[in-house]
Amino acid sequence: MLDNFSLPVLLIPIVGAIIAWATNIVAVKMMFYPTEFKGIKPFLGWQGIVPANAERLARVSNRLVMTKLLTLEELFADFKPEVFGKNLGPVIDEITDQIIQEIAQKHAPAMWQNAGEFMQDKVRATVRDEVEQVLLRISGDLSDNITSILDLEQVVVDAVVEDRELMSRMFLDVGDEEFKFIIRSGLYFGFLFGIVQMFIWVVYPEWWILPVFGFLNGYVTDWVALRLVFEPQKPKKIGPFTFQGVFHKRQSEVATAFSTLVAGKVLSPDNIVKTVSTGETGERVLNIVDTRIDELIDKYAAHPMAAMVISDTAKIDQIRADIKERTHADFNKPGGMLHVFAGKAIDIKDNLERRMKALPSDEFEGVLRPAFQQDEWKLIVAGGVLGGLAGFAQLVFMLADRVELPAFLS
Repeated sequence: MLDNFSLPVLLIPIVGAIIAWATNIVAVKMMFYPTEFKGIKPFLGWQGIVPANAERLARVSNRLVMTKLLTLEELFADFKPEVFGKNLGPVIDEITDQIIQEIAQKHAPAMWQNAGEFMQDKVRATVRDEVEQVLLRISGDLSDNITSILDLEQVVVDAVVEDRELMSRMFLDVGDEEFKFIIRSGLYFGFLFGIVQMFIWVVYPEWWILPVFGFLNGYVTDWVALRLVFEPQKPKKIGPFTFQGVFHKRQSEVATAFSTLVAGKVLSPDNIVKTVSTGETGERVLNIVDTRIDELIDKYAAHPMAAMVISDTAKIDQIRADIKERTHADFNKPGGMLHVFAGKAIDIKDNLERRMKALPSDEFEGVLRPAFQQDEWKLIVAGGVLGGLAGFAQLVFMLADRVELPAFLS
């Protein structure tokens, strides 16, 4: 029997380790690449599992996060317009200038020029105070109506649909150490599996042994690696060793990485404004704004000083329309009121990070894993298929002279 342990046979465990390592690399890559389908649809080709299911993954992840960690009601429960108003200085100044331009400079230029610098500054300060109060009321209205204005799931889906690589980048960044572990584990488990394979080959050198064991090698090593990523949830001591799933061991790091990505790339001010300012939601927001503008214009129209300058109702209506038009145009722009509200009203990152770090192990896993759990089998099967193909190659190029090959391989 010792004669059967030739160099090609002794290399089986090493080749097994390399096969498992390589197939794990390819299997992980196949989860995320290519971003777009390559080949002939529907069956002859491939698209990364995550980008192919990006919208579904986004919806599931968002629902889990919103169920377990963040609800709009909780996020805005402590919202205080007067505190938020400290972020609005540039917006207040810009709107103040617009109102003065629309009313004083456009409709009463001579009177404005003759008013003198002192009176102009006094008028400007008065208008600024009124604008600040209006914006604080608008921010309070937005907060009070946040559930009818802001659909976080739609923000997430819109962001993912627009950028198909976004979900892949999130999984790769958040699960960086876990994916490295899966790839590394291929070497260890592949080598151990290869030892078993070597002894079976020595005893029973049939042509199908290597392809079958190649498949089992890729399949089982991927399956075991995924189990070790998430299990055990809590530290478990066995003799002098303590074991815990890689994902759970890194709960604090994962929480930081996930919350940073969600706040910066998904629920970012740009994405929130883009979704909120379109369709029916956009109309609701502008209705809130228009209501407060009407209150401001009506207040000034009833003032005796304003009546001396502008007594024509048609002119007041024109001023009202002009201010609304300018406000609508600037409201959603970067640095505008809505953009500042989306970025400063609440701290999504800190809220999400703090709550994720405090979750029990089972709930922590439940926030992220279910989103892609139903696709884990694809990663495992891909590893098995690639391992089987590598086993065929090993048979043909290393051990073909030691076994009778079937006709289709001869």
